[in-house]
Amino acid sequence: MDPLREEIDALRRRCIGCGKCSKVCPSFKHGGCDPMEIMIGNDDAILQCITCGNCSRACRRSDPFRVMQDLLCLAKGVHVSRDFRDTGYAMPLPDPPGSGLVPEWTGDDTYIMPGCVVKCKVPYVEYAAAACMKAAGVKCAELPGNTCCMHPLQFREMSDHERYGYKSGMGERAGGKDLVTLCAGCSEELTESGVDAVHVIPFLAEKLDKLPRFDDPPKVAIEPGCSAMEFKGEMRAIVEALGCEVVNTSMGCCGKYSPVSEALMDEREAECSKADVAVVGCPMCLVRYEGRDGGVPAVHIAELVAMAAGDRGTLRFHKNKPSDGSWD
Repeated sequence: MDPLREEIDALRRRCIGCGKCSKVCPSFKHGGCDPMEIMIGNDDAILQCITCGNCSRACRRSDPFRVMQDLLCLAKGVHVSRDFRDTGYAMPLPDPPGSGLVPEWTGDDTYIMPGCVVKCKVPYVEYAAAACMKAAGVKCAELPGNTCCMHPLQFREMSDHERYGYKSGMGERAGGKDLVTLCAGCSEELTESGVDAVHVIPFLAEKLDKLPRFDDPPKVAIEPGCSAMEFKGEMRAIVEALGCEVVNTSMGCCGKYSPVSEALMDEREAECSKADVAVVGCPMCLVRYEGRDGGVPAVHIAELVAMAAGDRGTLRFHKNKPSDGSWD
């Protein structure tokens, strides 16, 4: 039997049909897939899955997220990309690589792991991360030899041993120093394999007294993203330490590129409509906000800290900007 099918069957046998996964599924809320139905054997709506991972965070008996990933891998015929084999990242790098902004690394007490979406879609966020860490008094550098964290769907084709090799290698290169990710999916994936990695939100939340403050703070909506939702309290503490007022009351999923993503983004845009800027903890969320014509301006949390410190260098790369021209 195919290894993925074996894993699917083994995990499904552990499901007791309690429905906790369905209650936290953004796709199901908007008429997409019901993860419990999929766990009991009905694969019809698998292509509606967002792969947010909420189902497995709610489940104490099985791992629905792995089942969803495996089924999607089989349904879509996904394979490890040539881009990964060539560069270590799951998608094409910009040509030329980077944004033209050169991160100002100040030491190697801490390492930053950018992740595929930052490296390939929003490379200016890495510059912001360096500026953010400098403002917080952290001496950091980019993790040498970093690759994809193995979280994307295509890596389900690999064996557990092969995936573990890439992840453990990054842990070894960190050499026991703090390893900070800009994507919570990266830190979650690495931590599951025993690599000590922390997302930038809880890392900065330990340094609130060292963060800069805005002279004229914007009103913000905080959107941690699915993988970082557990850090929403820490995210609020960070933006308030910067002097910002939080104006939204609910947070949610961007939907990535699933069939229900537009409905989810309509929901997020409405919730963020009273803010000057939406602040995200996930680079994929940033890509989705930037993809909305005339949408709410959005920045990564590292950019907001850099802005408070007076470094606004990344703002020229954003398509959606405040109407008052303050980002020009």
